[in-house]
Amino acid sequence: MNFSTSLNLRGFSLAVAASAVALLSGCAIQAPTYTPSLDNSALVKNAPKSVAVGAFTVTASTVGATSIGLRGSSLESPVGKDYAAYLAEALRKELVLAGKLDEKSKIEISGVLLKNDISAGGFATASGEIEARFIVKNDGQQRYDKVQRAYIGWESSFVGAIAIPKAQQQYTAMVQKLLSELFADAEFQKAIR
Repeated sequence: MNFSTSLNLRGFSLAVAASAVALLSGCAIQAPTYTPSLDNSALVKNAPKSVAVGAFTVTASTVGATSIGLRGSSLESPVGKDYAAYLAEALRKELVLAGKLDEKSKIEISGVLLKNDISAGGFATASGEIEARFIVKNDGQQRYDKVQRAYIGWESSFVGAIAIPKAQQQYTAMVQKLLSELFADAEFQKAIR
């Protein structure tokens, strides 16, 4: 091994070690910016009317309302002050992709985030669960009020420097699955018509 290669490997090792220390030292990291799903948008694309996104809130007892614990680190929303704002923004992005967002529409979707958690402590696997109550009103009249849940699991690692970023990246998939459950619900489909 020549001197240049040795320096490159040493620099790489130091960078990995610094990342691991940062992740394990209890620092706050942000959830990824939400990316809409083509499959989700396809579920609402053919709705005859566009919809508005109303207020999304959290209850006082909501698990993971403002941050999610990941092995001593905290995962925080990059949008607003809590994960209800993240969920509202995710819904907006899905509706924009489907061409169905109109903030002046008489049909409005609002909601309450009830649970928002990731269990990243497992040595081989990790999981996440999210639950929200969605409400659809048409011209002020309630047409839909239902709790939707999504659970996902993934391969994890004993090593925090691997497990924490992987859990961070899975958050978007968990929200996508929740919105898929909502959009696929026949009662929801009926309420937005």
